[in-house]
Amino acid sequence: QQCEAPSAGCTYGMFNYEKCVCECIKPFCPDANGDCVVPLDNCGGNPWEGCTRGLDCPWWGSLSSGDMCNTGSKVPAGVWKIFNTREICCGVHSPFSSVCNDKGPNGPVFDPNKPSITPPSGAFGTEDVTLKFDLNGLPNDMDITKLTTNVLATLNYILAQLKEREPDLQVTGINERACRGRKLGQQRQLRMVERELLRDASICYTVEVANNVNDKEYETLIVAETRASSDVVLDEIRTKLDYMNVGVEIG
Repeated sequence: QQCEAPSAGCTYGMFNYEKCVCECIKPFCPDANGDCVVPLDNCGGNPWEGCTRGLDCPWWGSLSSGDMCNTGSKVPAGVWKIFNTREICCGVHSPFSSVCNDKGPNGPVFDPNKPSITPPSGAFGTEDVTLKFDLNGLPNDMDITKLTTNVLATLNYILAQLKEREPDLQVTGINERACRGRKLGQQRQLRMVERELLRDASICYTVEVANNVNDKEYETLIVAETRASSDVVLDEIRTKLDYMNVGVEIG
């Protein structure tokens, strides 16, 4: 007998057709009807930990583009709607997009109308927090600037999540900057992998933070939050590369 998904879907999760159950985003667990609506956080770990991107991982609306759906094994914090396929995700997340299901040399068009940090009024001063994202395994001819908007928008999202826990955090600006010792995207190392010339590169940003609130060390908090969310950034970049038909696996 063929397994049928609930008519209303899984509220805070995704239906697994092989197991015929709803698998839930933490902290939600199945209720008596099997739907992911009970926030008990006691029904196991991440159900998609061992999934394969593009095969059986969940999909969700991209954090960096209104014209793109993303996939990966770890659902980002604050994302509660996930889908079994890119097609379903695009139909819900970008129903009027002409490119969400397409791939091409430039990938989807970047939509800046996404979560952002609003500069505060009357800030007394700022301090700079430098963040660097190291990318390994890019094609040698890859234009790194095609990835920077996705990284910037994802960084905005990460900081917005941090601000929900730290309401006094005031980010007054996020600026792309040259990484110390070389220009943005300049190759650090070239190597041959399966006859393809690959390179490593870095993308750097300066986050300006108002320094007049509670004497908190926001630099430590921002760096720790970004490191903890590194998989979110990588999944955004991997999906962008998928859309661009760049067949490499970065780390």
